[in-house]
Amino acid sequence: MRRIFEARSGLETRFIAGTVREIEELFGSRIPELPEGPIGSAGDEAFLVDLFPPLRKTLWELIEFIHRGLSEQPVDGRQAPFAQGRSAAPLDNFEQVLETVLAFIIEQERRLGLMNLFWLAHSKAVAELLQEFFTQSGVKQDIKYQMHPFLQGAHRNAFERIWTRYKHRQGNVLRRNLGVDFNTALINCIIDDQLPLTEVSLARLNFSQILVEKNKRFHLTFREFREMHAAFRERLRDALRRKDPRVMELVRRCLPGVRPDAYEEERSLVRLLFNGPVVTYLLADMASQGAGGADSPVARMERLTRRSWSDLVLDYIDFFQAVKRSEVVDVGRQTVGIIGRQQSEAELREWYDEGRLYRFHPDGEIWKLARKITVVFADVRGFTAASEGGVSERELAHHLYGVFDTLAALVEQYQGRIDKFTGDGAMITFGFSRVTAQDECNALRTALAIQEMMAELRASGRTGFSMGISVHTGRSQVAHFVVDDWTMDRTVIGRNVNIAGRLSGSGKTQGTAFDEETANGEPRPRQTPTDLTRDVWVDEEGTLYNTGIVVSQDTVEEAVKQSRGEPWMRGNVHGYRYFDKLLRRNILLEYVGDVKFKGVGRSIAIYRLGVEEGKSTGPAVSDRE
Repeated sequence: MRRIFEARSGLETRFIAGTVREIEELFGSRIPELPEGPIGSAGDEAFLVDLFPPLRKTLWELIEFIHRGLSEQPVDGRQAPFAQGRSAAPLDNFEQVLETVLAFIIEQERRLGLMNLFWLAHSKAVAELLQEFFTQSGVKQDIKYQMHPFLQGAHRNAFERIWTRYKHRQGNVLRRNLGVDFNTALINCIIDDQLPLTEVSLARLNFSQILVEKNKRFHLTFREFREMHAAFRERLRDALRRKDPRVMELVRRCLPGVRPDAYEEERSLVRLLFNGPVVTYLLADMASQGAGGADSPVARMERLTRRSWSDLVLDYIDFFQAVKRSEVVDVGRQTVGIIGRQQSEAELREWYDEGRLYRFHPDGEIWKLARKITVVFADVRGFTAASEGGVSERELAHHLYGVFDTLAALVEQYQGRIDKFTGDGAMITFGFSRVTAQDECNALRTALAIQEMMAELRASGRTGFSMGISVHTGRSQVAHFVVDDWTMDRTVIGRNVNIAGRLSGSGKTQGTAFDEETANGEPRPRQTPTDLTRDVWVDEEGTLYNTGIVVSQDTVEEAVKQSRGEPWMRGNVHGYRYFDKLLRRNILLEYVGDVKFKGVGRSIAIYRLGVEEGKSTGPAVSDRE
């Protein structure tokens, strides 16, 4: 899973520095986690979320109901609609729908980060709906921040009821599906800190509009905040100008990466004045100067506000902590795009099938887990023979470290995912988090890079192994298996994964890519191809020999379509050729033959992947001889 601040470039924040330590201190746990994709797979692309339409409908009715109740004249000291015993159906309806959605998420969560993603999307929808409501004519603007206790209560009631129900159901479903270390701090912030539900963005937060008399969430008035904030600012700037060693060290830790000559810039000052350790230091400094005297800063503040210093401090800290937590939520919401009515059904279906759209509708699957995935198997040749010879296990392990450590970096370079290491092989997937147009091409680039790496290792004497690689594209299921309270095993399963494994074999007609023996334990008889110069070969019986790169017809079709490849022929060899703009080389896909596997109803056309030597400066053209 990904964290809220992971893979974000050019992150702009107003009140927080955005360090891991700071966020963990705010939420009392590690940074809240989100699903693995799509953040980081294509720049700063957002999660696309489709919320349950009745949730919006009942929320709008609830907002109207609360506004109407707060707008009418009070009767006997209570708000009229609530005093007169009117039906609370809008409140009940909203809670019921929210409970239904939350139950649906828990059932499908399996530690995917779906619960956090929903609350980010939902809070964004609530804030946008409130903004839409209060831009209408005739709506009393000063009521907005009076609504929070009612919105808070409706969300809290639904959340706690569903949490209690699943916590004691079937041996604690919450513990199994969300994990023992799941923390509700992000959800609590959204429900209780007000700002995530009332503010569309914190970039231009206006404290004078929030710290009003009837805002029951915060007990600090704007005047009190302004006076305390101004006093802290003055003392901080004075300490920075004097270069007080204690303050300079504190600031250095709070603003890593910021130059000392930029500490007094407005952006830095705002962050420092919302930083817990800095504010704690300033509070202690103010209390120590002239303590007990009538002219001390504390005494002056108490006279000005007519409140005790301890109450002011508690309310001030509560406010700035809520602001900082809310900005973390705001940063998370910047990665969420809520789908509206402007998108066509065809667009929604395409995004959903690619794993780009999360549908929080309690009538299906939130995230499409069965989709087109490209699987690469890389199988070390000669490992079994070496392990049965005089080579020690330690030496074999170090040989594999040299191969797989480098291989891992290549996979990451081309946005792949190592699904698992299987002793002498690796299974790599493209499209695990979501399908992209470059999955097939990136898989081929990875395969070429691995073979080039192996050639370099052999040339330098660092390994004597070779590699057989297969690439196959097809519909597979992304599965999430619970291992224990903390661990999940995430992998892809299905017929096409098995085919990809078999294609990496050499002289194997049965079993997986990593079987070296027949069912009776005897070594499988090898057939020698008539052309010993080729690294990929299919004999007359449909048996595959592979110490190169085998690509299935399904993958070839997708790669050629995306790269605008053309048919290619030279002598008796034919296939396809295309120019790879990233590698700046002509890629050749030579048809080898049809492979037959037991249990597979059809033969599989395979191609050998290679690079056209000496022609790597421009797009490929037909080359017939």
